[in-house]
Amino acid sequence: MVEDLLQREDRYNIRAVGRALRLLSLLSDGKPRTLTELSEEISINSSTTFRLLTTLACHNYVERDSQIPAYRLGIACLELTRAYQESSDIRRIALSELERLRDETKETVHLAVLDKMEVVYIEKLHGLHAIGIMHSLVGGRAPAYCTGLGKILLAYTDFDFVRTYYTETGLARFSDATIKNVDSLLDHLERVRNQGYALDLGEHEAEVRCVAAPIFGMSGMVLAAISVSGPVSRMKTLETQTELIQKTCEAAHAISSRIGYRARP
Repeated sequence: MVEDLLQREDRYNIRAVGRALRLLSLLSDGKPRTLTELSEEISINSSTTFRLLTTLACHNYVERDSQIPAYRLGIACLELTRAYQESSDIRRIALSELERLRDETKETVHLAVLDKMEVVYIEKLHGLHAIGIMHSLVGGRAPAYCTGLGKILLAYTDFDFVRTYYTETGLARFSDATIKNVDSLLDHLERVRNQGYALDLGEHEAEVRCVAAPIFGMSGMVLAAISVSGPVSRMKTLETQTELIQKTCEAAHAISSRIGYRARP
């Protein structure tokens, strides 16, 4: 099984992207380098190196100093740094809103990020009811395609990649409600993105219901997501879900605003 996973990852390994990332890594020490120096350091010919640098420059990941002439990191790398800082600090920023949301709903609240097409839980606040059946753990993982958190995070990714990935891996069935094919998943993710929230109606854990909403960073990228989860006995009616949707979206918006996100009019 491990060998199959390694082979699958190797199929997704694009050599040109790897080379471009090596160039960025070399330039990360702050020292400008000429085309010849970069070509020699990554052991590929100058024409290929030039094409890679030109592509990176078009997207502002590198800049060319015409006075030397040499290359250095561009402004887009700073934007990525800012996005990383936002995401790494997100638990601290979000915690008070998560506590408020848990206290208002009395249900379990999660904060999670997307990693390798899985949800990674970075915070969990247990509900205030005596009965709770969620099996999630901080640091634990869950499939993205059949969880509320995962679906809202996938809804803001590249759908072509989502299609390719799940066509290769398939969609394991966890319950009768689990989405069964890739086309249905993509249609569902389109609706999720348009409405701005995701529901999990027992797709991963049959007796659990969940509402999830995205957290945006300053640049407009989705950094993470929050959710409110509970047993079907308390969250089965549309009226309850409507209230939870509103509260969850409001909390996600408040966290996004604290990070510095400003929605476009």
